[in-house]
Amino acid sequence: MIIWWINQYAVTPDLPGGTRHYDLAVELGRMGHHVRVFASDVNLSLRRRTKLAGAQLYDVEDLNGVQFVWVRSAGYQRNDWRRAWNMLSFSLNLLRVARHMQEDSRPDVIIGSTPHPFAALAADYLARWCGARFVLEVRDLWPQALIDMGGLRESHPVVGVLRLLERRLYAAADRVIVLAKGAESYLAGRGVQPERLVYVPNGVHLDHFRSSADRQSNRDRFGFERFTIVYTGAHGPANALETILQTARMVRDLPVEFVLVGDGPAKDALLRLAKSLGVDNVRFMPPIPKREMADLLSAADAAVITLKNAHAFSYAVSPNKLFDYMAAGLPILCAVPGEIAHMVRTAQAGFVAEPENPADLAHAVRCLLALPAVDRQRMGRGGRAYIEANFDRRALARRLLRALGEGRTESETTGLVV
Repeated sequence: MIIWWINQYAVTPDLPGGTRHYDLAVELGRMGHHVRVFASDVNLSLRRRTKLAGAQLYDVEDLNGVQFVWVRSAGYQRNDWRRAWNMLSFSLNLLRVARHMQEDSRPDVIIGSTPHPFAALAADYLARWCGARFVLEVRDLWPQALIDMGGLRESHPVVGVLRLLERRLYAAADRVIVLAKGAESYLAGRGVQPERLVYVPNGVHLDHFRSSADRQSNRDRFGFERFTIVYTGAHGPANALETILQTARMVRDLPVEFVLVGDGPAKDALLRLAKSLGVDNVRFMPPIPKREMADLLSAADAAVITLKNAHAFSYAVSPNKLFDYMAAGLPILCAVPGEIAHMVRTAQAGFVAEPENPADLAHAVRCLLALPAVDRQRMGRGGRAYIEANFDRRALARRLLRALGEGRTESETTGLVV
């Protein structure tokens, strides 16, 4: 089977960001299928070009049996009109590149991923053009997440346009992949029949979470001296990282340091906030390639994850960082509501705090440090075991393949495919 997977923000292990699409594509390739991933040359974490030079429209990189097609898109630095143009320019250039490529190898299936809806809409168009099945991968709920975060009202004209795109994509898709179980009820309310839903969450390739060096060497490398709590990933408005900074101020009496690794449109504001709060137990680091993540996490003592206290984040998110933390065997401080908090509790992998409540998160930090080291290690093992049992990407690739190998039929039973 020839599979095209379109996600503007997909990355390879030499870049910062989640490698879901790369990992699953490698596994599908090992099962005898041909996967081509279309992604932007502007990396989401770095916010700069990483693969194309000059006026190149695209370039092709073959890596471990997967063909990555890097497509040109407009640059940006902040969440303003340039970010919107970045999304649209990727989608338009994608159509030019993909229509040319289909002449030598027509796909059987095209998966369109929705960190935003425009690339998924282009994927639907390409599927019709090529005579391929269209599968929609729902990552972010547009426009519901924007509404829940308070950015837009339901009556806003932009929301009206996004609702039209949403209905079009849900109606066109042969299958709809969800990354969080809680998204099922939302999609059902939008007219997606249960038999079309396939649950393929984020996860990890467990072999990638074995550090190449001993723990002390990694601590020396990254400059970790105190009890170190790491955050890895996007520094955006949705991530509520100001909660971590305010928490750090409340626990300055403890021998603890927070290390925030990554970048994003909110980072400059976070740096200013850290300075105004006078916190000397917070350190910012630039993004690191995914292949270095195991070394970083092996050097840490715990990890933290935060999000805005928005309703959509209680049921429709599947953060890569959570699975990385668990695979690395770190105890977790979780300030995310709903499904993610439930996972941490079920795995007995750490402490859960109320989102956007620095005092509650500070209490969780104090509870964690008060535990004997053996109990913190037990939490880490609980998280690792939970990942091994439920979120190994090799098993998730087989689940995905079963969904891709079937068209929509009248005889299918209803219910979420798990």
